[in-house]
Formats: sequence, structure tokens, C-alpha cells
Amino acid sequence: MKIALFVPCLVNHLVPQVGIATVELLEKLGHDVILPKGQTCCGQPMTNSGCFEEAKKTTRKLLNALKGVECDYIVCPAASCMIAAKENFHEIDRSPETIAVIDKLKELTEFLHDVQDLQSFNKAFNYKVSLQLSCHGIRMLNLATPSETMGKRFNKVENLLKRIEGIEIRYPERRDECCGFGGTFSIDEGAVSGKMGKDKAQAHADTDADYVVGFDPSCLLHLDGVIRRQGHPIQALHIAELLNQAL
Repeated sequence: MKIALFVPCLVNHLVPQVGIATVELLEKLGHDVILPKGQTCCGQPMTNSGCFEEAKKTTRKLLNALKGVECDYIVCPAASCMIAAKENFHEIDRSPETIAVIDKLKELTEFLHDVQDLQSFNKAFNYKVSLQLSCHGIRMLNLATPSETMGKRFNKVENLLKRIEGIEIRYPERRDECCGFGGTFSIDEGAVSGKMGKDKAQAHADTDADYVVGFDPSCLLHLDGVIRRQGHPIQALHIAELLNQAL
């Protein structure tokens, strides 16, 4: 398939290795990966702060970069940015061209599980991993069943990772409690955000895992900072990096 890569500004500027791993992973699976020009922020920092009108120009620039791009899917390795893009696109433009863009948008884990149906890997990953089930991905993208929800449970992240030989999957206590990042919440409520991050990092470290693995680079950045400052014997790893190593 032809895949257009949506690279959020956070990935581009702070964790470019996640974008590189995503490209390598998709190309190993035989896809033709392209990078549409003119991409910019999805507008989430501004909309999180209530600056809805100010966000429109930025959001429209991203939308225009993705409109008319010939591809089967638009894949993004950041759940919160992808959700924000979808929501903001809906708010500013409901034309058929925009709906076509929204319909093609897929978070990386979602694409690999639901569309690719990735079943096998070439290499083992002989490590223990503690899963970081970030809020946007499970509560707005349905990557896993939130703990507060009743009924049949599912977990696309675990389903994908457990197909890798040698991996041992663990969960922190209160497995899907927020890590405290929350976008601009971490700036507006720094003390609260910091305490939540410390609690979550400690919970991951208590699993005795080698890595904390997640699908949202913003949450992993937050946790990585706490982990390094607190000296926990665990490392943060984006799911794209792990899957790329296993293929």
C-alpha cells in the first residue's frame, strides 16, 4: 500500500528516532512510504489552552498538506496528535475532501493491528516490557478497553506485541491511570503533573520490566524525564522502535 506519513511536530523535533523507526517498519512490511510536504502542528497545544480560533490557521495548514495526497492511508506514530488532528479537521472543514483525509488517518498501532493484521515477526525481543496505556489511545481511539468500562475486554497493543517471540508483557498497578503529561496541563499544573509522572514512573519500575513501552511519544517523553531523574532501572521505548527491531 501507499502510506503517507503524518509526523507530529513533537516527533519531528524531540524524538525523530520514532519517525525513522516508523518509516523503516512500514517499508519492511512492503509499503511505499511518502512524506507530504508542508506539514505542521495539529493545533493541539492551542486547543488544549482554549485558543480555538488561533488554532485554525495551523490546523488548516496541516489539513491542506494532507488533502489530495494519493495514498491508501495516512499513518501517525502518536495517538494524541492524530486524535487532535481528526477533531480539529472536523471543526474547521466538513467538505468531502476533508472527510476523505479523516477516513484515511490511522494511528500506527491501529494500522498494524486492524489494517495490516501483522501476525509474525522475524526476531525475538527477549525483554520484559511494562505497557503504558495512554489516555487518548485507549479512551478515544479504542486501542484497549479502559479499566472503568464494563463488558468484553480487548487490547490491541498487547495483541500485537505478544506475537513477538521472547517478550514478556507486564502492567503497572492502576494500568491505565494518566501519566500526568496531558499536553499543556503539564505547564499549567506543573506540580500536579510532576507528581503524577513520578507515581506512574515508579509503578512501571515496580514491574521489574526492562522497558516501558507505549504508543504516545508525549507520554513517553514525560515518563523518560522522570525515570532518568529518579534513576529508575527502566527505559522508555516507543512501540515503533520495538516493532522495528523485531522485524
